[in-house]
Order: sequence, then structure tokens, then C-alpha cells
Amino acid sequence: MRYVIVIIAFTFFLIWDGLYNQGAYLDYTVREMSRIVRYVTGAA
Repeated sequence: MRYVIVIIAFTFFLIWDGLYNQGAYLDYTVREMSRIVRYVTGAA
């Protein structure tokens, strides 16, 4: 049950970010994740 609550909360956050924040948090997260992956794999 707690996993369902977490998934619902995450989904509502993504919807809120997309509708009212133009996806700013999601964009920042994707950028940081790709930067970390490049750092870990050693790609320039």
C-alpha cells in the first residue's frame, strides 16, 4: 500500500511540474542525471 501512495504522489508531482512549472524540476533532474552518468562512465 505504501508503494501505491509513493507512486501516486510522484505522479501528481510530475503532473504539477508539467502543468504549472513548465517541467522545470523534471528538466533539471534529467540534466543532472545525464551529467552524473557522463561523470561515472568517463565520457566527455
